[in-house]
Amino acid sequence: MKKAVVLFVIVSLWSCAGGLIVPNAVMHNNTCTFTYESSSAVSVNLTGDFNNWDPASLPMQKLDRKTWVMRMHLAEGIYHYQFIVNHDTRVVPPHADAYASDGFGGKDGIVLVGRGLHGEEKHVTE
Repeated sequence: MKKAVVLFVIVSLWSCAGGLIVPNAVMHNNTCTFTYESSSAVSVNLTGDFNNWDPASLPMQKLDRKTWVMRMHLAEGIYHYQFIVNHDTRVVPPHADAYASDGFGGKDGIVLVGRGLHGEEKHVTE
């Protein structure tokens, strides 16, 4: 099963480079790497229940002309998240493996952290 997980990560990263579905949240030892792609974004922040939905406390770093990245360690659990683009636009990860109601008629992306949730590391895509 570990070989399948590693293969999934390699295929996902290859897909990122090839312009296919870009991985949004990839877990490794409870460190989550979130990515967001937009060539027009001036700023991108990560927000979720892991930072009490503070829209400004987790600014993502611009990696290249369109890729924004944030790496963070998360305790085992289930987390809801969104992106804040250009300081005021909430964006739901469009290709997340799971979604949940945001309580306001919309939805949040979900990231699952830890082996205890499914018996293996879980990878969530944007």
